[in-house]
Amino acid sequence: MEGFLSSFRAIILRNSQIPASLLILLILYSFFSQFLPIEPYLVPYLTTVKHFTNYEVAIDIYPFSVYAQLFFTLFMVPACFFLSHKVVISLGALAMLITYLIIWCEKSLLAMQIMQVIYGFGMAARLVFSSYIFLLVPEGDYQHMISITTTTSLLSFMLASELSQLLALVTTSYSVMFILTLSSLGICCLVTFILPKDHTSDYVYPLATFWSQNEGWIAILRETWHGRSLQILSIWWAVAYAGFSLVQNYGTNLFDAIDPQSKFNGHIIAASQVAGSLGSLFAIYLDPIAVNTGLAVYVFGVAAMGTICLAMGLYKDTTAAYCLYILISGIYQALACLVSVRCGRLLTNKRFILMFSVNYFAGLLLETIIQAALEISGLSIFNQFISFGAFFFSTTVAFAILYCVDQESRRGITTSEVGLDCKFQRIEDSQTNLEHKYEN
Repeated sequence: MEGFLSSFRAIILRNSQIPASLLILLILYSFFSQFLPIEPYLVPYLTTVKHFTNYEVAIDIYPFSVYAQLFFTLFMVPACFFLSHKVVISLGALAMLITYLIIWCEKSLLAMQIMQVIYGFGMAARLVFSSYIFLLVPEGDYQHMISITTTTSLLSFMLASELSQLLALVTTSYSVMFILTLSSLGICCLVTFILPKDHTSDYVYPLATFWSQNEGWIAILRETWHGRSLQILSIWWAVAYAGFSLVQNYGTNLFDAIDPQSKFNGHIIAASQVAGSLGSLFAIYLDPIAVNTGLAVYVFGVAAMGTICLAMGLYKDTTAAYCLYILISGIYQALACLVSVRCGRLLTNKRFILMFSVNYFAGLLLETIIQAALEISGLSIFNQFISFGAFFFSTTVAFAILYCVDQESRRGITTSEVGLDCKFQRIEDSQTNLEHKYEN
């Protein structure tokens, strides 16, 4: 068994000090937390089996998870500090299990709304997993582990989607999909119980010191986002997350607007997950380039996403929309893996959960604001994607300016260092000349 574990680790992570048992546990969690065959068919299930209207699902049920996730995303910070990352991850997996049990067993609107609140907690708890990885592995393995676990999650979601599509084609009962989903989440819960414990309890700050200027949470916030590079990348993280989430939310709407009779939407969503997993793996090889070029990779990446959104809005062609949707998924996942790891390396106080929570909260809040503005504006789906392109292009301009400023400051620092070196060299030469004079 030990030989198998060693071989497995050698294949997945070469030259790594991560124990094979830990690697397997992290991959198992990543897989079973996302293997949810019922997920693509929740809306049809709620409308045909539970007899809710589309309006009730869209207005009276789903919005509860959005607001709950916003709240719980910030709540994850004190929860991890006071309980530990492992406990929060376990509670999140249990919350997802309860979510699908309620959907399957309950029928009332109130039960569905409570379910969405629990679902919001479970979704917020998932972000804890990435910060938990940073606590367990050496800094040199950050990129490998984030890329591998992200790839595993995306491939798991793709396999579950394709399985549910197959089951739907053979007219399998929804109960089979629920059993598979609940079994997967049950295994996920068991895996969380045997994950190694982290030691965040050593860093707990009393609530009474929250507003203190020199200690407590205010001081932690200042210390966490102390560096300018971390501040800039955190803003990029939130903005890119918001933009891509909007593309995901409205992607199927665009497909339906172009061709309402298309039967390939589910396969395209699955293909986008494959592209995302490939992008996550590619981030491992892109990491050295991103480190050497600073913000350039992120500027070009967000410009590429803007171009893709603009093309999706202008070219009303099904094949083009499908290909562009797959492409933007791969680009975003590669950049998302890069930016989270880069921010983790720049974080000096190792408060990873604080960084993840605040960045994702900012992204969720921005996404909610833009989505509300789109609904009020009444734009067509094509114009919405054009507006997404404009959003990404404005982001490109802003970060291009920040990139130029950052490069200029780096050049100034380098010039100052060279000047100091020359000054010190002149002082040493003067001392040497004095010594020679004294000897003569």
